[in-house]
Amino acid sequence: MMNKPRELGFKPLLTLPTSQDVSTRRILDLDEIEGTDLALVGGKAFRLAQVRKYGLSVPSGLVLTTEFFKAQITAAKLTPLWAGSPDIAVTAEALNWLADALKLKPLAGELSAELENRLQLAFSPDINSFAVRSSVIDEDHRDHSFAGMHLTELGVPRSALPIAITRCWASALSGPTVKYRQVHGLSIQGIRVALIIQPLLSSEISGVAFTVNPLTGARDEIIIEATWGLGNSLVAGQIQPYYYKIAAQPPDYPIIEQHIGTVTPVSTKEPSETTQPLTIPQIADLARQLEQIQALMGEPQDIEWAYQDHQFFILQTRPAAVVTPTQPTSNLEWTHHGYAQYLPPLPSPLFGALLDAIQPQVIRFLTKLGLNVEHLPPLEKFILGRPYLNLTLIKAVMAQVGVTSGSLLHLLGDTKAAVGPTFTIDWTTAWAARSIYRAIWLQTRRLTDTLTDIQKAVNRAISDLGSSQAGLSSDQLLAQLRQQSQCYGQIKAAQLTLTLGRIILTGLGARLLPASTPTPITTLTTAATHGTDLAQERLHHRLVELGQWVHSQSVGETSNHTLNHPKNCLQSEEFNQKFKALLTQYGHHATYDIDPGQPRYLEAPDALLALIVAQAQNDPGQYPTEAKRATELSQLPLWRRWLLQPILAHLRNLLIKQDQLHENLVNFMTAVRQWHLTLGQTWSDAGWLETPDDIFWLTLEEIERTLRVEDGMAVKLSSTIQVRKETYDIYAQTSTPFVIKDTEVPTIQLGHGNAAGPTVGTDVFIGLPISPGQARGVVVVVRHPDEFNQIADNVILVMPSTDPAWLALLSSAAGLIVETGGLLSHGSVIAREYGLPAVANIPQATQRFQTGDTVLVDGSTGVIQLLEPSRSPSTTH
Repeated sequence: MMNKPRELGFKPLLTLPTSQDVSTRRILDLDEIEGTDLALVGGKAFRLAQVRKYGLSVPSGLVLTTEFFKAQITAAKLTPLWAGSPDIAVTAEALNWLADALKLKPLAGELSAELENRLQLAFSPDINSFAVRSSVIDEDHRDHSFAGMHLTELGVPRSALPIAITRCWASALSGPTVKYRQVHGLSIQGIRVALIIQPLLSSEISGVAFTVNPLTGARDEIIIEATWGLGNSLVAGQIQPYYYKIAAQPPDYPIIEQHIGTVTPVSTKEPSETTQPLTIPQIADLARQLEQIQALMGEPQDIEWAYQDHQFFILQTRPAAVVTPTQPTSNLEWTHHGYAQYLPPLPSPLFGALLDAIQPQVIRFLTKLGLNVEHLPPLEKFILGRPYLNLTLIKAVMAQVGVTSGSLLHLLGDTKAAVGPTFTIDWTTAWAARSIYRAIWLQTRRLTDTLTDIQKAVNRAISDLGSSQAGLSSDQLLAQLRQQSQCYGQIKAAQLTLTLGRIILTGLGARLLPASTPTPITTLTTAATHGTDLAQERLHHRLVELGQWVHSQSVGETSNHTLNHPKNCLQSEEFNQKFKALLTQYGHHATYDIDPGQPRYLEAPDALLALIVAQAQNDPGQYPTEAKRATELSQLPLWRRWLLQPILAHLRNLLIKQDQLHENLVNFMTAVRQWHLTLGQTWSDAGWLETPDDIFWLTLEEIERTLRVEDGMAVKLSSTIQVRKETYDIYAQTSTPFVIKDTEVPTIQLGHGNAAGPTVGTDVFIGLPISPGQARGVVVVVRHPDEFNQIADNVILVMPSTDPAWLALLSSAAGLIVETGGLLSHGSVIAREYGLPAVANIPQATQRFQTGDTVLVDGSTGVIQLLEPSRSPSTTH
């Protein structure tokens, strides 16, 4: 906690009589205000008292509470005009008359004497210039701020304070203020007014600040406006201030943008870069205090400040009134697309906060490319604990660059999109958008350098996050916390570049394929990945190899050629060495790599052992030795194949870079996990958390606030986590549609399943074709790898998703239906390796199909036909 600020000659608070009843606490020092005094002192005084309590610099002051105001009205016998009575209604005209009456009537003798006594006790005799500000009970709210409507008196001599007090009271009851209340639906009966009296600072510099960008809502930006001298002309809008847009990146807080103001110090005549009111170190110091105030208040703030004698003082803080971006007229559509391949059904709240934190960076990146998406953010968000992709934004991007592709929309989960060879480019639109294509192409050309920079940033983050937290200050820990979202934002921008580059190349390549090619995306991606050694697949191959070795060692030891329990594998020293080598190489991975809330294999090796055991239960001869590849390209005319070669080469290069980027992301998220576990252990030792893992139930803002404000956090954190766990239990029981619109979200019944989304027909389902060919067979629904013992040959497996734990099932399958997944997901790659016709992105497939159904799967078109429903009740494995 910071040291108490210097008081600029103010007298220390003396011990006061304690005979006053709480209901008659008419004058309070800011340091006397308690947590239950909001209705007594108003929001402005209450927040300043909180800020001062936590060691930030707030000038000393007295608060004339609402009881003082009420006592004056009572003494003047004006209560009926103020509060109403059975015979007199409170009207705007009555309040105007009351305002004039208050200005004419002197303070009651008792109140005047009490005020004079408290002024003598609180302030040194040589202080004779004061500021009197309102602190009305319902002002300074986000939706009704009363900004500039209540009178502020500056430079008031001590002898004139009673006059200033009555004038400020009157302003809260005058015509414009009362009209503002009526417009905002606020009561005009019994308006309660408190006032703050503080010595007037001789400010060298003054200004206002927002802890978020008020125009965009970007929470990673801080806006500061500054001017020389007092700030009353700035807040009144009478001058052009010096403007600073700051990146919320401690400890340096770099300047993103700045503009020169129109007011200069007395020593200069013209404004210039060299006469800035704030230096870079001052900006960083002020930004740090602004963020600390935001953490204290728990929400973005609008703050007035002043600088005097090498110290910043906080004069006011209130909730920031952020302009809400214009809502799109369309009903935004969201898709859960392929998240199940790398995220659990309900990712940790910490990851959700991390994903949310980088959305402004994502939108700025897309806007920088020339895309008009500012009215459609964010790209990704969480709905009832689940991640969703902005399908409307994706369609808007495609329209702006002239791309039409039912196949691509299928890849993103839009099962209602037209199916067929629709990956085309409208060259008229593309020509008009040539600057966007140029920007995207330049980004892809720079990818090598970009990935090098990301590798350095990840290495730096791993080093910083892996260092000891012992002895680090809150600012240093906050800097490391912000580093996490900054680095993840860089990675996400590179991922978007790779995705856009792939779309363009696929569009170009699709023009060289025959018009009858059912899925250009599948054809080109399969051709481009042929013969490549992708890191994401190496773990799969290592598991297969080790599983085959275990199988060979167990032959003859068991009657059914299976292992009874994963721990039996550890009986072999040779296996133990092989397994340790596997953990050394892949221990930083997890079933869901991207969520830092998920344990890594090194922490939970039994999960990896289970995968090996599952592989060991198959006969080695059942594993394919070569992937079955599409043959469309070999049938093309020679000149078309020749033109396709550079396109495929570029596409292969992007896919390799995407693989490298994913490995960097896995390493980074592992470091993020370890950092939070270390902090969680510290908080657990302090009694704030039950276990270190509980930290993953918190958001970034909650962690930041805890770092800023440590007092009393044990109760707050435990209650927050408990409520969130209960909420997520409800989310887990709630079935959400695969594709959903904004207006449909409120209709979801929490804790209940939802009807399956629309399909083409009762017996026909259309998804994303991920592995070509046709297969007919009987459905076996498997929701978890552990839910089966043995299955018959030539069945059609229906699964939620596919990761290495499922691989042992595929050797007996004839076809595959997967709820979620893309062309490069584990399910897609493995299905092609096994030569299995496969279709993905069938929402809630494990509920739509029943074990025993007979279906026809077409992995070339994505069409699944239900030929004969099961005749017996559903039994899933």
